[in-house]
Amino acid sequence: MIVRDYSEVPRGEFGFINLLRGPAALLVVYSHFVGQYLSWTQQTYWLKRWVDALFEKPLVIVDHFGQLGVMVFFLISGFIITHVSRLENPLRFAIRRVFRIYPAYWVILAAVLAFGLSDTPFDYAVLRDWRTVLRLATITNYLHDPQTVVLGVAWTLQIEVIFYALVAIVTPLIRRHPLWAMVAELALVYAIVAGAHLFGSDWFLFAANIAYLPYLLIGQAIYFYWAGGLRGPTALGLGWLAYFAAVLGLWHIHTGFLDPEHSRILGLILALGIFVWSMNYGHKIGLMRVPRLLSDISYSLYLVHGPVGLAIIEGLHAHIGYGNAALLALMAVLLLAYIIHRMIERPFIEVGRRLSNRFKKTPQVAVA
Repeated sequence: MIVRDYSEVPRGEFGFINLLRGPAALLVVYSHFVGQYLSWTQQTYWLKRWVDALFEKPLVIVDHFGQLGVMVFFLISGFIITHVSRLENPLRFAIRRVFRIYPAYWVILAAVLAFGLSDTPFDYAVLRDWRTVLRLATITNYLHDPQTVVLGVAWTLQIEVIFYALVAIVTPLIRRHPLWAMVAELALVYAIVAGAHLFGSDWFLFAANIAYLPYLLIGQAIYFYWAGGLRGPTALGLGWLAYFAAVLGLWHIHTGFLDPEHSRILGLILALGIFVWSMNYGHKIGLMRVPRLLSDISYSLYLVHGPVGLAIIEGLHAHIGYGNAALLALMAVLLLAYIIHRMIERPFIEVGRRLSNRFKKTPQVAVA
């Protein structure tokens, strides 16, 4: 790693992040289009047989690569969101995150509800309650029992939003005292996870989401080491504390994921290897045209592939065969993701930038 002065915030594009985002989204697409769909319909296909034989079984990859893709996304968020928080004051940070996450989510959510494309069982009667509508709109629907799920992958957005809020709160520490920022974050995670069963079902669901934060905090620890805010042994020690917090969450809340066939930790280990390799060797590759394009559309692709792609496969499977239906579904969701990115994401990201620039204040960063 390059030795950096933490008082200077590195600028420029992260090529290795570009390289990771697109493939991570495609892993989730594969998980749903191939792994899960064929399992649901109790069928097989040559691609699934080969992937199972060469990768899934030998490497003990769970959920048909879906969790691996999610873990890569969590590490990316822990790294890049921590970096961004050093460049923006909390208000600018919050405004930009809102305009980055919500507009595309709202458009896809509205389309899914309007055309009945939910990729999970959904009862429209719950929309008569304005509180349910508000929770869906704010992505807080996973914090209330019973949970109302429309987009199957949106559970990860809830975790991202919680992480954004936490980072905004500890931004002064992130800029000046990275060690204490992570100590405060980890202490909060340990306390909430340990008390998951104390205050009822809604609190338990909140704690269940908090239990995923250690995966993002490992990405944060990597960032602090990369940026020069923490020395190697300290960053490694904090990474281990985040790992133990993740394990506590598995033992105390997500007990089903202790089984090796569904292990979150195995996915984390493989994702870490991919992440570190990309950090060291993937920067130039990530600046190429195709990786950058896939990175740009990865968020929309992640949201839209389930409701639209699975509907296409189910509708065409019996007529043109599974392979052709899956290929057409992939092409359709890639095109749709590109359109959403160009027409929704990019314009609203620019609106968020312009609005947040009204509150621009150059952050002061000091060595921890």
